[in-house]
Amino acid sequence: MCVPDYSFTVTEHDPRRPWIVLSSEHRTVTLEGDTSFFAWAAEHWPAPRWRVELDPWQLAPAWPR
Repeated sequence: MCVPDYSFTVTEHDPRRPWIVLSSEHRTVTLEGDTSFFAWAAEHWPAPRWRVELDPWQLAPAWPR
C-alpha cells in the first residue's frame, strides 16, 4: 500500500485583515493512501484564517518507475 508524504506550507492570516500574515510554517505529513490531503488540511487549518498550499513538486504527476 502506498502511503504518500505531503510537503506543504501553512499560512495564518488575520481574519479581519486577510492581507496580513501572522505566521507561516513549512510542514510534512504522511497520510494513509485513501485520505484526501485537501480534506485533511481543511479540518486542521480551516479557512479563512488559514491557507494551506502544497509544495509545487507535490502537484507534478508521478512518473512510472
